[in-house]
Amino acid sequence: MERIEKNLEYNTYCFGCGEENPIGAKLNFFKISNESVKSNFLVPETWGGWGKIIHGGLQTVLLDEVSAWVIVALLKEQGLTIKAQIEFFRPLYIEEEVEIIGKVEGVDNRDITIISVLRNKKGETCTKGTFVYRKVEMDRIKELAKIPL
Repeated sequence: MERIEKNLEYNTYCFGCGEENPIGAKLNFFKISNESVKSNFLVPETWGGWGKIIHGGLQTVLLDEVSAWVIVALLKEQGLTIKAQIEFFRPLYIEEEVEIIGKVEGVDNRDITIISVLRNKKGETCTKGTFVYRKVEMDRIKELAKIPL
């Protein structure tokens, strides 16, 4: 499996992948095919929702992040999330490692659909996200994010 180089330049504080964010996930990514990317993450106890179940919003963060890296690393595009649909099938727990996989579902002009899943240590799909990203030029992303050009 090929490790994906994270060239973050101006975005080293990203909550999902940035190395400088002290409370971020600091995810690393690996290419598993020309259409899919994966990451593994040991979920800290601070990510709890009900009891030891991982907070659903933070599960969504993991799915969104791997989806974005499918676009950046495999499609060589930049985009912004315009739609997310999340399905929760079974609980995932803090202090356990999860596998996060994202795969290209389709490209329709400027819109890219990615299907991402979270799997528990047994390999069961626990959470699924369908994300639609809109291709956006980097200068426009920098402008929207208030990053100096």
